[in-house]
Amino acid sequence: MKLAALGVVTVGIGVALDIPGLIGIGLFWVGMGLPARVHGRKVRALRATSSDGSSEPGGSGRVPAPDGRTFALGTLLFVVLGVPSLTVGILEIGIPAGREEWRWLPLIVGGLALGVGVIGAVLFLLGTAVHAVAPGDGRADVSALVRILAMRETGTYVNERPRLEFDLRVEPDAATGLAAYEVTKKATVPFTAMSALQVGHGFRALVAGPENPTTMDIHWDQPVTGDDPSEPATDVSGRLDRLELLYRDGKVTETEYETQRQRILGSL
Repeated sequence: MKLAALGVVTVGIGVALDIPGLIGIGLFWVGMGLPARVHGRKVRALRATSSDGSSEPGGSGRVPAPDGRTFALGTLLFVVLGVPSLTVGILEIGIPAGREEWRWLPLIVGGLALGVGVIGAVLFLLGTAVHAVAPGDGRADVSALVRILAMRETGTYVNERPRLEFDLRVEPDAATGLAAYEVTKKATVPFTAMSALQVGHGFRALVAGPENPTTMDIHWDQPVTGDDPSEPATDVSGRLDRLELLYRDGKVTETEYETQRQRILGSL
């Protein structure tokens, strides 16, 4: 949005002063504004969203790094923005005699963009910005059951959702070949999952393994009982009562209430 706004201003200056070079590069910046905005939203979403709905990945307090594709795309956008801008400024393309002082505008924007792009490319190639990881090594891609051993209130909320501290037993599926392990983890729990929180019960999840025990993607909409982890929780009456209480207290919307009610009834 800022890039597009700068482009509009630059076009206005070019029209007012009859500088075709500024008009052309301004229109280019306006066109680049949309992909830059889309990419920026994706990066912000990666930083603001995590597997448990909190602002930290896996509730660990770290900001999630963008994947290689996202990082490379951002670098490419900066390079594509910088090269034409610098070219217009350096070669004074479309900048008539007597208006040379306006070459500083594409020079500054192009220099900053290309500088960021080059630095990003170097970091990417050196592997300091994005690290490739093998399955189960820092990435939540191992199917497992996370069983609640104990849970405690932290007194904090994220987006009005309670943040709890859990003692969990992580039981990777047999096909993964990984042994079970225990971990203490804080997580922001959706109100719609509160009715399924019971010691001994749990949820399906994707985990990173014992080397990165707190990194996991808990599927709050897939509760399991304490008896058979392959079966969904069957305490339908109790779950409906707790959902009704959350709805009466205004902690879930009507849409969330109806969605979860149908999901619970569908488990019969």
